[in-house]
Amino acid sequence: MTEFFSEDTGLSSDLLCIYPHGDTVVLGGTALDGEAGLQDDPEAARAIVDRCASIRPELAKARVVAHRVGTRLSRPEVRVEAEDHGTRITVLHNYGHSGSGVTLSWGCAREIVGMAATMNTP
Repeated sequence: MTEFFSEDTGLSSDLLCIYPHGDTVVLGGTALDGEAGLQDDPEAARAIVDRCASIRPELAKARVVAHRVGTRLSRPEVRVEAEDHGTRITVLHNYGHSGSGVTLSWGCAREIVGMAATMNTP
């Protein structure tokens, strides 16, 4: 599978997205305001697969290799930058993607890698 799919589900907390990542495909998702739990939810996971399979039927029988549950920290803009904390200490920031973390992570990670590659190391 090579084509990405994302549907605007409006105000619904039931998201619908299909993100190919090499040999795996990330399916999503949910967005529950105020929910900070990080435990797998088998019922939510099944519903995600069902929604995605309504678009790509072959996903209905796909093997689930992992569940990813996380909070979606957001801010007005994604923070991808280096912050100097003095001699030999630089913090590289990459956060604030909100619900777009999986979508944006690859490009932001490449940017961080580029920053790290240009830093002076002892």
